[in-house]
Amino acid sequence: MRAKSAEAVVRIMVAKDPRQSADTILEFLMGVNGAGAAAVFSVESEPRLFVGRGIAQSALDRTADCWRREGESLLQGRLSRTDAFLLLPVLRRDRLAALVYLEAPQADLDSLAEVSGMLADAVTRGCAQPEAASPVEAYLEETPTEEIERRRLILLLDRFEWNVARVARELRLTRTTVYKRLAAFAITRKRVPKDPRTLRTLPTVVS
Repeated sequence: MRAKSAEAVVRIMVAKDPRQSADTILEFLMGVNGAGAAAVFSVESEPRLFVGRGIAQSALDRTADCWRREGESLLQGRLSRTDAFLLLPVLRRDRLAALVYLEAPQADLDSLAEVSGMLADAVTRGCAQPEAASPVEAYLEETPTEEIERRRLILLLDRFEWNVARVARELRLTRTTVYKRLAAFAITRKRVPKDPRTLRTLPTVVS
């Protein structure tokens, strides 16, 4: 166990990302305790998933239910045990820093004590860092609102074969408002042949 622990510690020290560090610790704890699934939760007003391995929605529900019933006990550092799982508190300076969820019949508390400091540090650092924006969020932040509205309008016009009445119904607007937006966005209305075999052309944009 010690050799495996030493290997895990080296990998944790190399990892710069807090969640990667916590995930490495979780892998170590699962191996030592023979857990089929595991997770680390940060704790503020309630547990929030930080990293997980093989967990299902039932694990999240169990943790939330256990927190409602035994929150005060967990805050004081007492573990919660059922036939299906263990919920182990990780303390930092006598304060609850994280919860470890293990689907295992019992836990090697020495293994948890061995990595609790690093786990508390990883969770603390991870919660202090803002999460990276998703590609969609990054796009929305970088793209002006007017351009987003313009592209959406063109997409709807193409979808409904440039039938302004249908686009207006989809947007819950009047046709007059749609025409005003076409003018505001410098979009020239095009005529689309009714024959579906005819290739559609791209809208003409007046610069």
